[in-house]
Amino acid sequence: MRYWFYYVVRFLLQAIFRLGFGMDVRGRSHIPRRGGFLLASNHLSYLDPPLLGAACPRRLSFMAQAKLFEEPWLGAFMRGVHVIPLHRGEGDVTAIREAVRRLRRGEAVAIFPEGGRQFSGKLGTAKRGVGLLAELARVPTIPVLVNGTFEALPPGSRRLRRAKIRVAFAEQIPYTTPPVPTLTTRERHDQLAARVTQEWHHLVGQFADG
Repeated sequence: MRYWFYYVVRFLLQAIFRLGFGMDVRGRSHIPRRGGFLLASNHLSYLDPPLLGAACPRRLSFMAQAKLFEEPWLGAFMRGVHVIPLHRGEGDVTAIREAVRRLRRGEAVAIFPEGGRQFSGKLGTAKRGVGLLAELARVPTIPVLVNGTFEALPPGSRRLRRAKIRVAFAEQIPYTTPPVPTLTTRERHDQLAARVTQEWHHLVGQFADG
């Protein structure tokens, strides 16, 4: 695959978020230079995927609703940055397999394990799907918190607003941690999801401390 278009877009987005929203990124040192990992982010706004792409030093793969690919310009753009089409509510095995394939190949995949945007603007809870994907691909999970995108582009709005935008990456969570053989598969997945939610709350505390 050729990724030049992704890097051009990332460069432009970095300029936009830095100049327009004072983008502040913390914890970049937690992102490994090589090897696959799952990036698990909270979700507040349509700005979140481009923000993560701008903030993360590694190239990311995202999933997006398959129907969005039907829009000529948007579909062409998403293909250009190698977005994985996802049929929501149908247990899209094809999309999951493609995400796992990329992760095992040493790439990074970003997901929003709350299951959708949080229309209240408050932090939600990660669902067990993040644990399933991490275990299938046998890669670590890195929780990441985005802050300020709800104020910049809240759900239902088409107009950008001035807001300070911040991103914080947490330390890796190994998919085997802690290795408790007595747990069922579902319990293991729930456990990892709970760790992600816990790390999000820790990152909120970082922002509160300035």
